[in-house]
Amino acid sequence: MKTNDLDNLFKKKKTSNTSFYFKIAIVIFGFLVLFSIPISLFYMGKVDGKSYEIKTNGEQYGKSNFFKYQGKVYVISLNDGMKEVKNVDITTFKAFEPGDYFTQNIALDKNSVYFGNVIISDLNPNKLKVIGNGYYTDGTNTYFYSPFSELDKDSSKYIYPYKKMENIKNLKALKDFELFAVDGENVYYKGEILKNADLNTLEIIDRNNEYFADKENVYYKSKLLPIKNSGKLKIVSSEQGDEFLYDEASGYVFIGDYSFDREKAPYEVIGNNGNTLYNLIFVAKDGIYYYDSEKKKQLKAGDNIFIGNTEEITPNIFTDDENIYYFSAYSVRSGSRKNHGELISRNTDIYYLDKKDGCEKVKDIREGSIGSIWKKGNKYYYFNNLGIFHFTDNAIYEISDKETLNYLLSKANDETDDIKSEGLTAINTDYIEELIENEKLIAVSGEKKMTITVKYETDIVDKIFKYFIRIFLVVCLIFTIFKNFRKSRRLGNENK
Repeated sequence: MKTNDLDNLFKKKKTSNTSFYFKIAIVIFGFLVLFSIPISLFYMGKVDGKSYEIKTNGEQYGKSNFFKYQGKVYVISLNDGMKEVKNVDITTFKAFEPGDYFTQNIALDKNSVYFGNVIISDLNPNKLKVIGNGYYTDGTNTYFYSPFSELDKDSSKYIYPYKKMENIKNLKALKDFELFAVDGENVYYKGEILKNADLNTLEIIDRNNEYFADKENVYYKSKLLPIKNSGKLKIVSSEQGDEFLYDEASGYVFIGDYSFDREKAPYEVIGNNGNTLYNLIFVAKDGIYYYDSEKKKQLKAGDNIFIGNTEEITPNIFTDDENIYYFSAYSVRSGSRKNHGELISRNTDIYYLDKKDGCEKVKDIREGSIGSIWKKGNKYYYFNNLGIFHFTDNAIYEISDKETLNYLLSKANDETDDIKSEGLTAINTDYIEELIENEKLIAVSGEKKMTITVKYETDIVDKIFKYFIRIFLVVCLIFTIFKNFRKSRRLGNENK
């Protein structure tokens, strides 16, 4: 055997071994990814089981969220079951009185005060007193500790936020203003000062979304928003969408403390309380805008297609000076457009129906809670108010025959679902769905003008799997290229 042949043989053998080990490494990595999933699920089940065990067999401290179990103290955690409270003096450990909703996550021992499993080292447990509304003092130091959990942006976990307040004297809870306090000079919300707030005119615009105002200023939580109180502030949202602060006077829009571009204002909101749409639209002179809840910002859906002023007929249907439009919504899920699989996107379509002239309301059904009957020319329509979660995805249906029309008209104002007339039940959700199923109400198919799409991140397990597949494909490609390169080189050597 020639020397060159031997060299090629050893090189081939060495390369084959490397390839073999590399393939083994890929397979092992794949198995590790696959096996990590059930292990993670097992671990989560184990954590839940431990929490159940502590709650069932442990000793609860009063009405608090603290438990003693096997010589240790635990507190309920919203993220991962029970958490151990470390370094406690278990012989003197007790729940903080009065043990109401505000104080259920506060405890004491002879040395320390505990907010959940966090030691507050500069509060004296022997002098701790309740101010009210979530505020506490030991006569020297003052804290706010919320009884309501919030999502922490940094950790993506739910926490009970707390804050130390500096240089506080004579702090008092503000009556009828939950989580508020005053000290004679300042107004506080969750331990933060509301800058320039006028206590005498302070009002709650929306408690759930944490918007407040006085005679001049507007606040999100304790943050001063860059608008003045017009007296025409309100919360707007679709039934399944985000909630916004909308100023009817200026046309400004806020979500949290995020402001839509004020230079493009005024915005006109369309779809408020609508239930065949996921996203409200905000119409400005230069375009139609929406808020992408995944990207956390205002986006432009397209140019302003409307002529003149827009006006709502129902929250799902509206007009401009010439035309009728309606919303339609659907979600896209992995493997199907139906409600199966993982959510990929939510979509809101704007459709053109017809010209506005000659369209008139005939009658409301159940005072509009179910829908209404409309006429245009010789056609009659059912304008739907039930929404996408009643299996009536469309906003508008054509009434197919006179019998269905007469029934809807005759029973439109019945208040009970068990009234029978000539063998037919009164109008209710089930009956509308039955009419749609039997094609007595036929979904109108208008001309699609615009689609608003919000895309969602896929599940972390799916991400890992797809990432692994990509790596595997890249490795295979590199291996194939390398293999072909070796083959061409070998053939080249043989031809010399």
